[in-house]
Amino acid sequence: MILKHLSILNYKNLAEVELSLSPKINCFLGDNGMGKTNLLDAVYYLSFCKSHSNPIDSQVIMHEADICMI
Repeated sequence: MILKHLSILNYKNLAEVELSLSPKINCFLGDNGMGKTNLLDAVYYLSFCKSHSNPIDSQVIMHEADICMI
């Protein structure tokens, strides 16, 4: 699978993310707690239909939100 674009809504601490990805290499930089690992976990969820870090699907939805979408 090659990701060209990624849209995330209400996944863990990621309220709304729109990314266009390079076909060669992509690098995610940021301070602790900014969502880098959650972004990678969203790609994992998209690939395997489960979170790498949490086995309960309802716990990946952002607090106060009804749904999440990847």
